Amino acid sequence: MDIDGTLMDTNYLHTEAWTRAFEQAGQRVARVDVHKQIGKGSDKLIPEFVEGDDATQKADDLHGELYMQMQEHGFPLPGAKELIASLAERGYEVWFVTSAKPEELEYYMGLLETEGKLTGVVNSSDVEESKPAPDIFAEALRRSGISADETVAVGDSIWDVQAAKAAGVRTVGVLTGGAYDEETLKEAGAAAVYNDCAALLESQFPE
Repeated sequence: MDIDGTLMDTNYLHTEAWTRAFEQAGQRVARVDVHKQIGKGSDKLIPEFVEGDDATQKADDLHGELYMQMQEHGFPLPGAKELIASLAERGYEVWFVTSAKPEELEYYMGLLETEGKLTGVVNSSDVEESKPAPDIFAEALRRSGISADETVAVGDSIWDVQAAKAAGVRTVGVLTGGAYDEETLKEAGAAAVYNDCAALLESQFPE
């Protein structure tokens, strides 16, 4: 499961943090363009907007500082906590596969009430290439010892879908990230698309 935009209503906070960070690094960009890049690792997102080592490092540092100031305004999306609990109760392994930075994860896990329900976490710092490269899903499969055809990913962006697909994992999309509609997610390879995690839970996912 992806976190930002899938389980947590944080995509717009990240969009605002990145937009401000880029402006302070010397490059004004439209929020709509930043929003569509959310879900990529920062190493893939930043070069879409700024160039040069100094500007890249400055933007990354500023985003981290700005986002931590906004983080308290993020909250679990409809059905997110309940879906995690239901999957765990039914005996499924639940993994977070995310571009979220380590300092963000502890806060998210508290709000999502994951204690005793989560099998593991893989984030971008654990692999060489972040989403949309498949590395993060491949690492989750390696750690879990479960094959790709026994696995389903849940995400809100085309970057989630592309990364999972490249690792051989089917993806179900949700619309709560706000950047991509049902048609676009399906064109990227999503097997199905739901409004949010509440609708996913109602569908008896993954059965």
